[in-house]
Amino acid sequence: MVHLLRSLLVLLWLTCAVTARADDALPLLQLSNEQLTTPVSIEHSLLLEDPGAQLTASEVLQRIGREGRPVQGTPRIGYSRSAWWLAVQLQAPPAERLQLIVGQTFLDDLEIWLFADQQPLGPLYSGSLRPFNERGEPYPQFLISLPRLGEGPHNLLLRVQSHSAITLPLQLVGAQQGQQLIAHSWLQSGLLVGALLALALFYLLKYSTLREPQLAYFSLTALCVALYNVSLYNLSGLLWPQWPLLPKWLVNLTTAGMLIFSSLFLASALRLELGRLRWLRDALFAAVLLVCLGGLAISHAYTYQTLNLLILCTGLYQLLVMCLGVYQRRPYAPGYLLCWSAALVLMLLVPLSRVGLIPLPPGFYALYAYLPALSMLLFGALLDKQLERVRRVLLSSQAQAIDNLEQYQALFRHSGEGIFRCDRDGRLLEANPSLARLLGGDTPATQLVGLPLQRLLGEAQWRELLQELDTQAGTVSCECQLHDLAQRPLWVYLSLHLRPQRDCIEGIVVDLSERRALEERLQQLAAHDALTGLLNRRELERLLSETLGGTAKRRFSHLLHLSLDRFKQVNDLCGHSAGDQLLRQLATQLGHQLPRHAELARVGGDEFAVLLREVDDEAALKQAEALRRAVEQFVFTWQGRPFRLHTSIGLLALGSGVRDWETALTWASSASQLAKHQGRNRVCQFNPEDGALLEHQRQLQWITRLREACERGHFELFFQPVQALQSAASGLHYEVLLRYRDPASGEWVSPAQFLDAAARYDFLGAIDRWVIQHLCAWLAANPRHLAQLAQVNVNLSASSLLDSAFHQLLEQELSRHQLPPGKLCIEVTEMVALGELGVSAQWIDELRSKGLKVALDDFGSGFASYAYLRHLPLDILKIDGSFISGIESDPINQAMVGSMRQIASQLGLLTVAEFVETQASLDCLRRLGIDYAQGYFVGRPQPLRQLADDARSRGTQEAW
Repeated sequence: MVHLLRSLLVLLWLTCAVTARADDALPLLQLSNEQLTTPVSIEHSLLLEDPGAQLTASEVLQRIGREGRPVQGTPRIGYSRSAWWLAVQLQAPPAERLQLIVGQTFLDDLEIWLFADQQPLGPLYSGSLRPFNERGEPYPQFLISLPRLGEGPHNLLLRVQSHSAITLPLQLVGAQQGQQLIAHSWLQSGLLVGALLALALFYLLKYSTLREPQLAYFSLTALCVALYNVSLYNLSGLLWPQWPLLPKWLVNLTTAGMLIFSSLFLASALRLELGRLRWLRDALFAAVLLVCLGGLAISHAYTYQTLNLLILCTGLYQLLVMCLGVYQRRPYAPGYLLCWSAALVLMLLVPLSRVGLIPLPPGFYALYAYLPALSMLLFGALLDKQLERVRRVLLSSQAQAIDNLEQYQALFRHSGEGIFRCDRDGRLLEANPSLARLLGGDTPATQLVGLPLQRLLGEAQWRELLQELDTQAGTVSCECQLHDLAQRPLWVYLSLHLRPQRDCIEGIVVDLSERRALEERLQQLAAHDALTGLLNRRELERLLSETLGGTAKRRFSHLLHLSLDRFKQVNDLCGHSAGDQLLRQLATQLGHQLPRHAELARVGGDEFAVLLREVDDEAALKQAEALRRAVEQFVFTWQGRPFRLHTSIGLLALGSGVRDWETALTWASSASQLAKHQGRNRVCQFNPEDGALLEHQRQLQWITRLREACERGHFELFFQPVQALQSAASGLHYEVLLRYRDPASGEWVSPAQFLDAAARYDFLGAIDRWVIQHLCAWLAANPRHLAQLAQVNVNLSASSLLDSAFHQLLEQELSRHQLPPGKLCIEVTEMVALGELGVSAQWIDELRSKGLKVALDDFGSGFASYAYLRHLPLDILKIDGSFISGIESDPINQAMVGSMRQIASQLGLLTVAEFVETQASLDCLRRLGIDYAQGYFVGRPQPLRQLADDARSRGTQEAW
């Protein structure tokens, strides 16, 4: 049993020993003579990192078997600051001379060790930091001859350290075949670089002819690709072996050039509008230049890592640019995207493979060598096709330019405008026949050559035009006066254009003589009255504005406003033709009475204005009086009938505080209107302190305010209650009053302040229509109030009551709002009702026939006869307030009011006492038998809106 256990332990130790020996063994590559006729790739190896770069080859050989990382295919280490060891075991035919190919150009330090049974054969040194002739065989990458091998196997160690991305595609080949491989590689690289250089030179020559920017960018891109391949295939090392750093410098510079010029080429060839992408492009270009130029001074792994990332970003940016070209539907954009796809694959895959993220497929290095050249050829073909299209466009443009030139020549010869060319000294170089006809009649155009323009335009005007040409970008146009060859003045439109490349000035001359004459005629018509030939209102306003603004060449001192009296009689009796003839004759008569420096204007149908230049007001008054007498003495005869006129004249001193022409005309017109009201045929001087004039102006201002009140709702309806004295009230009874709210101050204005102006200027009818329309609409909008209403009184003017259109409006409003007519009482004053008794009775009957009530207001104020009441079909008699005030202590008023009540009672009329202001007056009226009372004691006027259905307070209504 003991022996059996001992045997098992020995067997276990031997197994472990064999296993440990197998783990330390290197991957074995067996080679035969037939295999070595072509390069054989090392597909299996061990990789060991040496972070401090302190290990020796013997130490590595002892440790790599245990610590090394097995690698399948090409080792891709990426960017690293460590030293790396690669190991493989070779079994080759004895005495066969082998060569090791390292297919990577930029490896800073490279060491090769061979061991035969722990005995080193070597080492061999190489690397891109060494001169080219010290790197081994003259091969584009690295080709190193190994010592002759005896019986194997042999251990091959490869130590590498570099700031560039470390990729180790390793191959072994026989020495004889290696020499053939060297020749083949140089021939391949030379042909590739030569083709790229020829392509760059060809398109550079094209650019020198066509000057298209995409040709320049394409040529520079091809040149950078060629120089990049010069460095990649180490042609620079072959040509300049003593400069080992030249390949890296060329790679840095050409990499920046390829990235920048290819991006510019794509954007230029597609004619893209980059917009905000321009900022991204500029930032990318700046980063590429900074990293590439920094890599020349600082050789560090981080520099190359950053450059690798920028290559990837540039590829993505170019992909975005071409997608933008497809989106913008640029011509040939899909073709460019297809041709650039191979280059994009390289720009996207190579950076990723350099950092070891993705493996490269077999044969990729062959594509890496030929794809740039192939892409450039495809781009060249596509660019040629695009340029052929451009050439056809240019040929078409050339043909169009020739056609345009022929048309220009025809236009130059047959144009109706004068066309010329001259030098800066003004001498004519060429002129067309139209300019010759304009300047000299039958003078041939050839005789104008050499003629100085200063003779036509004048020396000073020609110098001014030259200065404007220099300051206004070589173009100037203006209307000016020139003289023809016979020194006759002509108004022309002159346009000059400076052609610096030809050192000449081109000009066009358009004859404006007819237009200028027409403009002067139009100015005459625009400033004068068509009927009389005098200045019109527009020109008068201009002269006034210049005088008052201080800009006039002639300053006037006084303004007269003449308003003719009795002119309407001529128009009515003889027609407007007679009126026109009268105005023409009178304008002539007035012109003879004015001094030479005065200006006479017609500002209206029968209104004239005069601007005077007198020393003082007294002289102006004398001139105004002379005009008044001239009109008074003027006799107009039409078909044997004589007519005499008068005029009312308003005088305004323009220095009396007036600031603008509107105010001046208003004040002068106000003075002439005041002269009319004071008896006509007189002169009235404007005086701001004249009470009558101020009142007249106030009334004129009220017309505008009243018109705005009707249009914009500045009026409001008020009510004043009417109290029953002899019996209990059967419903609401009140009188509607009108108030005006000042829009500026917001204050209420009673009708007493504007009724006189409204009556004088026939505005009472408009106010009556406003009151009726708004009252009916308000009653219809408040049905509960309407149901409680017994009677509402409304005052109307004589113009409305005598107007059949107003009666029709009243009937329409009552019908449209479905209002009971019996609740509406129309009040008329005694003077209106008794003025035309027969007419008054007629319209009162008409109102009552519609169901309305009629009240006679202010009875007794006119001291009319009681007998008139028998002929008026009234309903209510309102006693004037002059009899009511203090009636309790005045027996005479009591007697008169009593008699009025008795007469009204006999006629079946109700009586209303106005202006009741005390309880004593109210009690006295109740004793006298008056039916109703109205006044401040009964109730003050309040806004009618307080009686609306939705009003909060009903206290006042309940009291009635």
